[in-house]
Amino acid sequence: MRHLRPAPSRERLLRLSLSFAIAAALAAVTPAVPLAAQPASRARYLMGTVCEGTAYGDQAGPALDAAFDEIARLEGILSDYRDDSELSRFNHHAAPAPFPCSADLYDFLAVSARLSALTGGAFDPTVAPLIQVWDLRGSGRIPSDQELGDARRRVGMPLLTLDSASRSARFGRAGMALDPGAIGKGYALDAAARVLRARGVTTALLDFGGQVLALGAPPGAEAWTVEIAHPLHREQPALTLRLRDASASTSGNSERGVRAGGRLLGHIVDPRTGRPTETTGSVTVVAPGATEADALSTALLVMGAEEGLRWADGAPHVSAVFLMPGGTSGLRVASSRAFVNDNPAGMVRAGDQHHGGNR
Repeated sequence: MRHLRPAPSRERLLRLSLSFAIAAALAAVTPAVPLAAQPASRARYLMGTVCEGTAYGDQAGPALDAAFDEIARLEGILSDYRDDSELSRFNHHAAPAPFPCSADLYDFLAVSARLSALTGGAFDPTVAPLIQVWDLRGSGRIPSDQELGDARRRVGMPLLTLDSASRSARFGRAGMALDPGAIGKGYALDAAARVLRARGVTTALLDFGGQVLALGAPPGAEAWTVEIAHPLHREQPALTLRLRDASASTSGNSERGVRAGGRLLGHIVDPRTGRPTETTGSVTVVAPGATEADALSTALLVMGAEEGLRWADGAPHVSAVFLMPGGTSGLRVASSRAFVNDNPAGMVRAGDQHHGGNR
């Protein structure tokens, strides 16, 4: 799964056309743009990548600053790269006895448990032992069968016990640990959106290293315009999305992998098998909330296109699209039915289209 770390950020497979979107929105407003329609923009390095924001409103600039402050606060709680974070302390001390959690950490754990159950364990933040045994944060290695078996016995959200009465949590086995990388940025984006709304901002776009969250739409437009990059040629847009009050998150194995034993190991681990995923290309998930979109993009990549799209078709308010090598143009597009309804096929810029049940 992806990591919250001060190292190279996760793939920017979701490319944002901010300049195009803003220009188009402003062009639609005649002819002089009122001050309230002038966007405020901010950028800050957070959770191992750059978070960029554009917002409209009289207090948009200070609101973006406050939203970024909230992300920084959550980073101090949820980072597994900082020894002083609450999550790191939880990882070190939650096996022998229940660990008293802050309200933020407990909510994060509860949301993670719900999404793990919802995806049948395809999303599971307890994969840290597997990431360690494959050395996916280092140069990579092939573990022995015994090593892999030992690591797998320390993975599984059912082994994490939550007690709402005491607001505490406990690992069921020694050596367990959480990796927040597949959900942390989405969780932080939702918190940032709450800050923006509390300060009266209802039109904004946050871009957080592979995931975007859209509030409302820019003046004169029906939605924000977002591009999904070609998974093998990241400077080329493959699809264009329109987002309004929704989040889009992209996961893929295109670049961030390590080589070991003569093969490339993807950086996302399948918690169900204990092995790095072999899905090629990328998957983008659109959901009402950033937390769900973040976790589900990882889960669907783990499932693969056939299982993942079947799952998405049965999930309310979720749409998904896989971009995979293949087809006559070199790119095959396979999407859920909801994605086709929300983003008509005419928005596909390149690739062979395989929509709905025709995979």
